[in-house]
Order: sequence, then C-alpha cells, then structure tokens
Amino acid sequence: MVSSVSYGAMSDISEERVNSIKAIVGDEIITQGDVIKRAAVALKEAQARYQEKEFFEKMDEILKDTLDELINRKVLIKEAQKLFGTDEMQMKEVEKDLDSFMKGAVKNVGSLSKYYEIAEAQGINPLEKKNELKEDIMIDRIMKENVYNKVKVQPKLLRRYYTENIDEFRQKKEVSMRQIMIKFSAHDHDKEKTLSLAQQIMKRLDKGEDFSTLAKQYSDGPKAEEGGLLSFEEVNEMRKDLRDAVYQLKDNERSGILASPVGYHIFKMELIKPEKVQEFEEVQEEIYKKIYREEISRLKNQYLNSLKAGMFVKVIQ
Repeated sequence: MVSSVSYGAMSDISEERVNSIKAIVGDEIITQGDVIKRAAVALKEAQARYQEKEFFEKMDEILKDTLDELINRKVLIKEAQKLFGTDEMQMKEVEKDLDSFMKGAVKNVGSLSKYYEIAEAQGINPLEKKNELKEDIMIDRIMKENVYNKVKVQPKLLRRYYTENIDEFRQKKEVSMRQIMIKFSAHDHDKEKTLSLAQQIMKRLDKGEDFSTLAKQYSDGPKAEEGGLLSFEEVNEMRKDLRDAVYQLKDNERSGILASPVGYHIFKMELIKPEKVQEFEEVQEEIYKKIYREEISRLKNQYLNSLKAGMFVKVIQ
C-alpha cells in the first residue's frame, strides 16, 4: 500500500522518499517520484474536492492506480520496442505519425518557439514530451493489433443483454409539484381575507386558468416566480399533513384548499414522463458501447497479463 502523504506537503518529501523504488519492470525502475509526478493533476483535483480525511484515502487510491498505470505502460513500451526495433518500416511509420502530430501542435500555437514556451510554462520538458508521444504512438499500434482489432460484439449479445437487464431500461415516472401558497402574514394576518383570496383563486383554476400563471401572480410561497414549481426534496420537507395530502394526488390532479399554521395551500401534481420501458432499438447503441468497453477491458487485461508472464515485474510494498 502506498503511504499517505499530504499533497500540499509533497514538496517537502525527502529526496530519499521520492527516490524510493515502487516497482521494477525488466531492467527499469519506477520511483515514488515518478508516481507522484504522473498523478499530480489528479491529486490536485482531489485535494480541491475532498476534506482532509477523505483526501488521504483518495490519495492512496490515486497513487496505487497511477503505479498500476505506469507498470502497464512500461510493459507495453518494452513490447513495442522489441517489435519495432527490428522493423525499420514500422519505425518509419511511427516517426511519420509523430512528425505529423508535432506539426499540428506547432501550427495550433503559431510557432515552434511558442510551443516550447508554453511547454516550459507548464513545467513540461518538450524533448521528454516528444519521446512520450512517440511511445504513445507505438503503444497505440500494438494495442490496435492485439486488442482493439480483436473486439467483436455479436448482434445477438446486444439483444441478450437487453433481455437479461431489462430493469436498466425501465424509466420511472417523473412528476413535478406546483404550489400556490397564500400566507396570513402577507394579508395582515386576516384569516378570513386570506381564505377568501384562496377561494377566488380556486374558482379561477376550476374555470381553466393556468396554475403556473396564478402562482406567479398570487403565491407568497417559495418558487412563486417559477410558477410555484417545487422539487420532491422540497415537498419532503413540508409538514406531514400537507405531504400526505400531496402524495395522494394523481397525475395532473389539484388538491383542495389545505390549511397550515402559516396560511392556505393549493397543490397540483404534473406528469412530466410516464413510466415506460425503453424499446431495444432506442438503447442498442448504448448497450453496444457498454459491451464494447467491457470487451476492450477484458482483452487488454488478458494481453497485459500475457506480456507480464514473460517479463520480470515486481511491485515493492
């Protein structure tokens, strides 16, 4: 397990700690410093997102995942170098792809000097980055041949997944709730006057006037400017007697005038989407992508494990 270290204090880690060996792949080592450098962006984002205790836990996870990523990268690079090192034609193609990429990057920023300037400002060594890009191209080539091009998703698998996981494609009914609230405090605490206004609004609703429009005009409650639209979280925070009455409403049904210690309320349940099961044709592309990703992951792990079986790989605890 990787030791917990505050990201803010990483600059104070001893040189001995940074240079401690975390893994050996063939004749190359991966140090703690390599792992921290690779994980820098993820660690910074985690530090901004989590409280201290959670950050320590998340940091361990990030560093462990990053070490695994670096080990896999070393394994793939060694395999690519072994294959391309004896194939002059393939290496020329790699160099051609790299040159094309570099030209595009330089063109995007305006000039080669500007490219170097930006790289240095970001703390990136341009020569190291170029070598890393070359390795990326080599890795991509062997991954295409040994993983990506071997992925096959049969149409019958899509239908089978849909049938066996039908609940994933069951869309729940979605509703919204609107409220017109007439507060006693907004009408001189005169209960009769307040009730009279609520009754007048009720009559207008019975005649077919728009609930949202009347809420904007008369409601003293929350979200009045939005037509009295409430989230279910807000409904759940209401008094139990009001909440119970609201939950008895059917789609597009209005409540009567309901009393509370603060005033009178009228509610309306509005159906947004009915409950339904999505048809296979609607979700088959989504299913294909899911199965494709899972198959990529399976074949990639299989390929990496086969390479590691013929290579010295050791993780230092």
